[in-house]
Amino acid sequence: MGEQAARFEKGSNHRTVKARLMVIASYLVLGVLSAIWGLAFVAIRFLEPMLTPVNLTLLRWFLASAAFLVLVPFIGKMNVPFEKRDLPRFLLVAFATVVSYHLTLNYSENSISAALAVLIVSLGPVFIVVLSRIFLGEKHGPRIIIAVLLAFAGAAILSLGTEYTTGNSTIPGIIEATGTALSYSVFAVFSKPLVHKYGPRPVTAWAGIAGTLMLLPLLSGNFFVQVESLPLAGWIAILYLSILSTVIGYILFYTLISRGGVGKLSIQLYMIPIVGVAGGVLLLGESLTVFTLIGGTLMLVSVGIATMKSRRNTDSQTQ
Repeated sequence: MGEQAARFEKGSNHRTVKARLMVIASYLVLGVLSAIWGLAFVAIRFLEPMLTPVNLTLLRWFLASAAFLVLVPFIGKMNVPFEKRDLPRFLLVAFATVVSYHLTLNYSENSISAALAVLIVSLGPVFIVVLSRIFLGEKHGPRIIIAVLLAFAGAAILSLGTEYTTGNSTIPGIIEATGTALSYSVFAVFSKPLVHKYGPRPVTAWAGIAGTLMLLPLLSGNFFVQVESLPLAGWIAILYLSILSTVIGYILFYTLISRGGVGKLSIQLYMIPIVGVAGGVLLLGESLTVFTLIGGTLMLVSVGIATMKSRRNTDSQTQ
């Protein structure tokens, strides 16, 4: 009996260590993903004088889809055969992931800084908490009301502060970046049943390819003119966005979605605004004002309030 008890305890300790290692690995992946996506805002702002928002979206996803097509034989097989009833959800995820998210983001960075854009997009977790409660049944407390109020107060301060210091209206850019945050929350929430059913990697690849096909009506002759004149630094930035931020980033993102509650995953956005703001200031020479600090702090606090409660609730819902 003593020997059996010792073996049981050893096995239990082994499982505990393995579980802790998996948690540590998940947070490391979140940190890497946050850094990659935070610097993506800087790369988009850098490319703004070289490519129109539409052409930037097209080139980024043409390259990303080409990479996905190469990887499909290795990652494209779904866990189970695709069911027609999931097609509307799949198309919504593809549209939100590729078309809606990237067009609104690229247009927003035409009128606001990378630092301001990443702070506005950090509203994503607030929208995720709301949508995951409505559509996935993930339970969240009344704190969401306070979180939303703080988030919009922060956005207002950021907008007013930018207009005060530059004299330019940033309302369209603020609205577009908010649309980016909403698009992020849509594909994060609605993709969860798909990645659990079919697997994160095939959903990533096929949604990216389907979303790229949706972009084809936007292709024009100006696209080829701008691509031909793109300098080496521009190609480095676009390859960063296409391969590292899109292909690798989305595979990591959907893999993490498949492992836990969507509300819990939203904690990753804590680091993205920090990386994005720092990158904008250090690499692009963007200014860091009192308005940015106050507004950004309010928005990060709102994200914390919105997700703190959900992390406790969604732990029990992890599949």
